[in-house]
Amino acid sequence: MENHNIRLRRSEERGFEDFGWTDNWMTFSFANYHNPEWMRFGPIRVIVENHIQPHEGFDTHPHKDMEILTYVSSGVLTHGDNMGNTEEIGAGEMQRLTAGTGIVHSEKNEHAEVEHNIQIWILPDKAGLEPGYQMKRFSEEQRTDRLCHYVSQSGRNESMSINQDVDIYAGILPEGTQTIHLLEEGRGAWIQLIHGSLRLNEGIRLEQGDGIGVEKEGKLRLEALDDGTELILFDVTMDFVTPYRLG
Repeated sequence: MENHNIRLRRSEERGFEDFGWTDNWMTFSFANYHNPEWMRFGPIRVIVENHIQPHEGFDTHPHKDMEILTYVSSGVLTHGDNMGNTEEIGAGEMQRLTAGTGIVHSEKNEHAEVEHNIQIWILPDKAGLEPGYQMKRFSEEQRTDRLCHYVSQSGRNESMSINQDVDIYAGILPEGTQTIHLLEEGRGAWIQLIHGSLRLNEGIRLEQGDGIGVEKEGKLRLEALDDGTELILFDVTMDFVTPYRLG
């Protein structure tokens, strides 16, 4: 019987674009890829996996009314924006941009190694916010064998704050490691697997690049099936209704 509380997104089913200098693996509708069955999960609007070639990148471009996060899995991404921020984002680091009333920024790989990142767009709780910027760093040792708390609405646990009821965790789990995540009523979880393989609860196996959305489950049991299993876990409100017209 089909479980309507689980939305499984296999890696090869995602939207794909190859520009030569970078690729886009798109979980939800984005840019030239449109799939009405995959528009968002709660307030998560975009999850795009990129591999940016050396000395390539995204030139200066605008954004508005979106919370934009970048998680780097390997390599280094250089960020610059019109707020005066210039930052090198390395493996295990996450950046948060509040686009709000409008920003322009660029993202470049200025190094000899291919850069691998996950781009995330979260719909904010209101339009017209003041633009903002934050970075969060965890070393490889800190994020091994646990899920680090990168983002929360209140900024608790020294996480980055975000203008939405969302918690974001990421980490690297050794083979055989089990992690429990509890979901409160009215909340859902999206798990995006970056490397390795993972078993969710008693039977769902995820492979590299897979994603899964889960609702109405009180407890999530995650078991790493490979060494170096890297993932991002989103704990989000499912009661979200966008309070403004999306562009």
